[in-house]
Amino acid sequence: MGNKQGGKTSSSTELTPKHIALLKANTKYSEDEIRQWHAGFIRDCPNGKLDKKKFADVYKQFYPGGKADTFCKYAFDTFDSNGDGHIDFEEFLLAISATSQGSLDDRLEVAFDMYDISGDGQIDQGELTKLITAMYDLVGETDRK
Repeated sequence: MGNKQGGKTSSSTELTPKHIALLKANTKYSEDEIRQWHAGFIRDCPNGKLDKKKFADVYKQFYPGGKADTFCKYAFDTFDSNGDGHIDFEEFLLAISATSQGSLDDRLEVAFDMYDISGDGQIDQGELTKLITAMYDLVGETDRK
């Protein structure tokens, strides 16, 4: 999700009509809902970019008894679709939409992308083991038999 528009680079905090149109076309959110999500995102990420540390800090609030770092790395890398080390607003809202409003196929695609750590289109036993271990750690589960 780049911030290029017609050869000009837009501010990473700006919500343009083009961004709104893209998000309306790819989510079930109305323009008002998109603007509300954007306001909250910019409040929490004034530079318009969510980094791995802040992402993990948010997850840790929901799983205080667990170790969220490894799981957060996999989730962050999945949502950072352009691989620039930050989640911008478009990436954020598309991820939220796919995981909360999306069809079963949308949700399964997100899960598959997260499990496919190597990005080769397949999930091998090692990748499956890493993600299951990360999920156990996330919820603080120590009995893994």
